[in-house]
Amino acid sequence: MICHTCGRVIKNEEANFCEYCGASFRGENAFDIKSSPVAPVSEPVIASPKEKPVSFLNWLGSQLLILVPYVGLVMLFIWAFGHNTPVSKKNWARAMLVIMLISGIMLLALLSSVGLEGFIGMLLGDITEYNNSIY
Repeated sequence: MICHTCGRVIKNEEANFCEYCGASFRGENAFDIKSSPVAPVSEPVIASPKEKPVSFLNWLGSQLLILVPYVGLVMLFIWAFGHNTPVSKKNWARAMLVIMLISGIMLLALLSSVGLEGFIGMLLGDITEYNNSIY
């Protein structure tokens, strides 16, 4: 039997409703299968490779790869602006680049307000040097 709504082939000839779209085969919506203008769908629709979900190991590898100096930054640009990258990974890479940009701006603002010596003192935990550089 062929569904007149979605065009899929239904194996159960006595079905009252389509298993895929839920259209009724009986009552007011009954139709003649032979005269149906809808061609049957022989193959299921396959999503494009861009819409495939990104696997767990792919995400794990991506997270670890961005920790490598320079390589991670280059890969973020490739993933963010590449044509063969899945949409979810592309959005993640763009978000990571924005976060890195904001972090860099905040670091520059901190360096300009405290100075290099005060910043190094903060990193090393020398509070007295940091306090002396402010006052």
